[in-house]
Amino acid sequence: MSKSVAELEKLSEKIFGRTHSEDPREQIRALAEVAPLVEELATCAFHDRDKTAWRLVTEGVFNLPIFKVTSGIKSASRRRPFIRGDILAAGIRDIVWDVEEKNLPRLTPPAPLTGEKAGEFLEAEFRRRNVQNHPMFEYLATAVLTPEQERAAALAYLHSVMVRIRTVHRSIMLVCLPLDFHDAVKLGRLVIDELGHGELDKAHAQLTALDIEKWGDKVDWHAPVESTEMKAMLNWNLRTVTHPDSLWSYCGIFCVEWNSYLELRAALLALRRRGIPDSKMEVLVQHGDGDPYDRDQHALLVRQELGKRIKTPEDCELIYSGLAYHQSLYHGFFEVEYAKLRAKVEGR
Repeated sequence: MSKSVAELEKLSEKIFGRTHSEDPREQIRALAEVAPLVEELATCAFHDRDKTAWRLVTEGVFNLPIFKVTSGIKSASRRRPFIRGDILAAGIRDIVWDVEEKNLPRLTPPAPLTGEKAGEFLEAEFRRRNVQNHPMFEYLATAVLTPEQERAAALAYLHSVMVRIRTVHRSIMLVCLPLDFHDAVKLGRLVIDELGHGELDKAHAQLTALDIEKWGDKVDWHAPVESTEMKAMLNWNLRTVTHPDSLWSYCGIFCVEWNSYLELRAALLALRRRGIPDSKMEVLVQHGDGDPYDRDQHALLVRQELGKRIKTPEDCELIYSGLAYHQSLYHGFFEVEYAKLRAKVEGR
């Protein structure tokens, strides 16, 4: 039987609103108490497709201490319980994700695929499902705008990128941690590149900040993530890259790397059509230049490594389902970002 909004809010408060002890023994006791409630709320969200439950569980997971690394909110505490140190937050998160995963729409490729053939198919599907053809990019390219409106449009997009790009290098580092040594070495160049090879002004998040400054604005490095839709996408990013199943974690890094390439390439081409010089959007050049792959070939590398990990048709089905779900979340938050961009440009 469906629950009322008030009942769902009360359930969420019992899970996420309780005092959060740092003592692991207290956390274990608290987790035992809330576990059935977590499963109940997550079932309402992902099995029953209740929108209120989905919003509450998405916001709740994103605000757990274990996820403060993505929230943007600067904490005075030096405590960062991300990998370890918070049994309660980790348990709540894992129960939610277990229910979400069980209710994931399952897709089957048109034929049993493994290896490189599977990689080629999944690349094509990702390109088809990605936001690269979203109407926002045509708007950025062709809308009739005054110079001030053009500036507002560029800044709105770059600020959106900034909120997300500050988490990308963390996701890449996290997925490298549990990999076998030789696999970690292969992907190490992604981390090194994101961090500018040790030079601050070449780090990709810093490039974004510098581009924003070229447009006469400043970056808030701790700007909070505002939309529930973006939080859902970031939750899923971190859920996949930290997944104990290494194939799931590789699905996560595939989505992170390929979204960085295809989305920022679409933005780069759109702003070039408008006549914006590359010098005012260097982060887009860095991530999005090159066709059919980015100029540093990182997207190709990740895709080739993905193919090597697909040993059975069932592996291909898992990745296919995972990337399709990720892109549905990506489109969801992109709709919100497009509406916000137009409102800033058009004064609505």
